[in-house]
Amino acid sequence: MSTDATALRTTSRARTWRITTTNGTTAYGYLPAWADDDPSETELDPRALSLTLTDIVHHFPFTGLATPLVTQSDDDPDADDGIASYFCEIECHPHPDHARPDDPLTPVLLVQITQNHTTTCHEPAELAALIARLRAHTDFLAHDVLPAFHTIHEDWATHRREPTKHPS
Repeated sequence: MSTDATALRTTSRARTWRITTTNGTTAYGYLPAWADDDPSETELDPRALSLTLTDIVHHFPFTGLATPLVTQSDDDPDADDGIASYFCEIECHPHPDHARPDDPLTPVLLVQITQNHTTTCHEPAELAALIARLRAHTDFLAHDVLPAFHTIHEDWATHRREPTKHPS
Protein backbone atom coordinates (compact mmCIF):
# COMPACT_ATOMS: atom_id res chain seq x y z
CA MET A 1 0.00 0.00 0.00
CA SER A 2 1.50 3.28 -1.09
CA THR A 3 0.85 6.67 0.48
CA ASP A 4 -0.37 9.13 -2.15
CA ALA A 5 1.50 12.29 -1.17
CA THR A 6 -0.73 14.51 -3.33
CA ALA A 7 -3.76 13.50 -1.25
CA LEU A 8 -2.04 15.01 1.80
CA ARG A 9 -2.00 18.52 0.35
CA THR A 10 -4.86 20.93 1.01
CA THR A 11 -6.19 21.79 -2.44
CA SER A 12 -9.36 23.67 -1.54
CA ARG A 13 -10.25 26.04 1.27
CA ALA A 14 -8.22 25.12 4.34
CA ARG A 15 -10.14 23.44 7.15
CA THR A 16 -9.93 24.73 10.70
CA TRP A 17 -10.51 23.35 14.16
CA ARG A 18 -12.29 25.56 16.71
CA ILE A 19 -12.48 25.41 20.51
CA THR A 20 -15.09 27.56 22.24
CA THR A 21 -15.27 28.07 26.00
CA THR A 22 -18.37 28.63 28.10
CA ASN A 23 -17.46 32.33 28.44
CA GLY A 24 -17.30 32.78 24.65
CA THR A 25 -13.53 32.70 24.14
CA THR A 26 -12.69 30.96 20.87
CA ALA A 27 -9.38 29.53 19.70
CA TYR A 28 -8.89 28.08 16.24
CA GLY A 29 -6.20 26.81 13.93
CA TYR A 30 -5.41 25.03 10.69
CA LEU A 31 -6.66 21.44 10.46
CA PRO A 32 -4.49 19.70 7.86
CA ALA A 33 -6.07 17.29 5.39
CA TRP A 34 -3.65 14.65 6.70
CA ALA A 35 -4.65 15.02 10.38
CA ASP A 36 -6.44 11.92 11.63
CA ASP A 37 -8.82 13.74 13.99
CA ASP A 38 -10.44 17.11 14.63
CA PRO A 39 -9.78 18.59 18.11
CA SER A 40 -12.77 20.96 17.91
CA GLU A 41 -14.69 21.35 21.14
CA THR A 42 -17.50 23.49 22.56
CA GLU A 43 -18.56 24.41 26.07
CA LEU A 44 -15.01 24.04 27.40
CA ASP A 45 -14.28 25.41 30.87
CA PRO A 46 -12.17 28.55 30.20
CA ARG A 47 -9.66 27.45 32.85
CA ALA A 48 -8.90 24.37 30.72
CA LEU A 49 -8.25 26.24 27.46
CA SER A 50 -4.49 26.63 27.82
CA LEU A 51 -3.94 22.95 28.62
CA THR A 52 -6.38 21.84 25.90
CA LEU A 53 -4.50 23.88 23.28
CA THR A 54 -1.10 22.48 24.25
CA ASP A 55 -2.57 18.96 24.14
CA ILE A 56 -3.58 19.29 20.47
CA VAL A 57 -1.52 16.96 18.33
CA HIS A 58 -2.13 16.31 14.65
CA HIS A 59 -1.18 12.74 13.67
CA PHE A 60 -0.70 10.92 10.39
CA PRO A 61 0.30 7.27 10.77
CA PHE A 62 2.01 5.51 7.87
CA THR A 63 0.64 2.08 7.12
CA GLY A 64 1.48 -0.40 4.45
CA LEU A 65 4.62 -2.04 5.75
CA ALA A 66 3.41 -5.07 7.65
CA THR A 67 6.72 -6.89 8.04
CA PRO A 68 8.37 -6.09 11.38
CA LEU A 69 12.04 -5.30 11.11
CA VAL A 70 12.87 -7.72 13.91
CA THR A 71 11.03 -10.66 15.39
CA GLN A 72 11.11 -12.42 18.73
CA SER A 73 14.06 -14.75 19.04
CA ASP A 74 13.29 -18.40 18.33
CA ASP A 75 15.97 -19.49 20.80
CA ASP A 76 14.23 -17.76 23.74
CA PRO A 77 10.44 -18.21 23.38
CA ASP A 78 9.89 -17.06 26.98
CA ALA A 79 11.57 -13.69 26.37
CA ASP A 80 9.47 -10.60 26.88
CA ASP A 81 8.06 -9.66 23.50
CA GLY A 82 8.81 -5.96 23.90
CA ILE A 83 9.65 -5.67 20.21
CA ALA A 84 7.73 -2.99 18.41
CA SER A 85 6.51 -3.57 14.92
CA TYR A 86 7.74 -0.91 12.61
CA PHE A 87 6.14 2.38 13.65
CA CYS A 88 6.25 5.53 11.57
CA GLU A 89 4.05 8.63 11.87
CA ILE A 90 3.94 12.37 11.43
CA GLU A 91 3.19 14.31 14.59
CA CYS A 92 2.58 18.04 14.86
CA HIS A 93 1.95 20.19 17.94
CA PRO A 94 0.49 23.49 16.66
CA HIS A 95 0.62 25.25 20.07
CA PRO A 96 3.66 25.69 22.29
CA ASP A 97 3.84 23.82 25.56
CA HIS A 98 5.18 26.12 28.29
CA ALA A 99 6.95 23.12 29.84
CA ARG A 100 8.74 22.40 26.53
CA PRO A 101 9.12 25.78 24.80
CA ASP A 102 11.79 24.54 22.36
CA ASP A 103 9.58 21.84 20.80
CA PRO A 104 8.99 22.54 17.10
CA LEU A 105 5.57 23.76 15.97
CA THR A 106 6.01 22.04 12.62
CA PRO A 107 5.38 18.45 11.56
CA VAL A 108 8.03 15.98 12.69
CA LEU A 109 8.52 12.35 11.68
CA LEU A 110 8.68 9.69 14.38
CA VAL A 111 10.24 6.36 13.40
CA GLN A 112 10.52 3.51 15.87
CA ILE A 113 12.25 0.38 14.65
CA THR A 114 12.60 -1.60 17.88
CA GLN A 115 12.57 -0.87 21.56
CA ASN A 116 15.70 -2.76 22.52
CA HIS A 117 16.68 -5.67 20.34
CA THR A 118 19.74 -7.30 18.85
CA THR A 119 19.30 -9.67 15.91
CA THR A 120 21.54 -12.71 15.88
CA CYS A 121 22.02 -14.51 12.57
CA HIS A 122 23.04 -18.15 12.89
CA GLU A 123 22.91 -18.93 9.18
CA PRO A 124 23.53 -16.95 6.00
CA ALA A 125 19.83 -17.33 5.15
CA GLU A 126 18.94 -15.43 8.35
CA LEU A 127 21.25 -12.59 7.32
CA ALA A 128 19.68 -12.58 3.85
CA ALA A 129 16.22 -12.34 5.44
CA LEU A 130 17.38 -9.45 7.64
CA ILE A 131 18.81 -7.66 4.60
CA ALA A 132 15.49 -8.08 2.78
CA ARG A 133 13.58 -6.62 5.75
CA LEU A 134 16.03 -3.69 6.02
CA ARG A 135 15.70 -3.05 2.28
CA ALA A 136 11.89 -3.14 2.47
CA HIS A 137 11.91 -0.63 5.33
CA THR A 138 14.39 1.65 3.58
CA ASP A 139 12.35 1.50 0.36
CA PHE A 140 9.19 2.33 2.32
CA LEU A 141 10.88 5.36 3.89
CA ALA A 142 12.28 6.53 0.54
CA HIS A 143 9.25 5.92 -1.68
CA ASP A 144 6.29 6.50 0.66
CA VAL A 145 7.34 8.44 3.74
CA LEU A 146 9.80 10.97 2.27
CA PRO A 147 7.46 12.33 -0.46
CA ALA A 148 4.60 12.51 2.05
CA PHE A 149 6.81 14.27 4.60
CA HIS A 150 7.81 16.87 1.97
CA THR A 151 4.17 17.42 1.02
CA ILE A 152 3.05 17.74 4.64
CA HIS A 153 5.78 20.31 5.37
CA GLU A 154 4.88 22.35 2.29
CA ASP A 155 1.17 22.23 3.15
CA TRP A 156 1.83 23.23 6.77
CA ALA A 157 4.01 26.17 5.71
CA THR A 158 1.34 27.35 3.28
CA HIS A 159 -1.71 27.16 5.57
CA ARG A 160 -0.58 27.44 9.18
CA ARG A 161 -0.89 30.72 11.01
CA GLU A 162 0.55 31.74 14.34
CA PRO A 163 -1.34 30.07 17.20
CA THR A 164 -4.22 32.01 18.66
CA LYS A 165 -3.22 33.65 21.92
CA HIS A 166 -4.60 31.99 25.00
CA PRO A 167 -4.47 32.78 28.70
CA SER A 168 -1.44 31.41 30.52
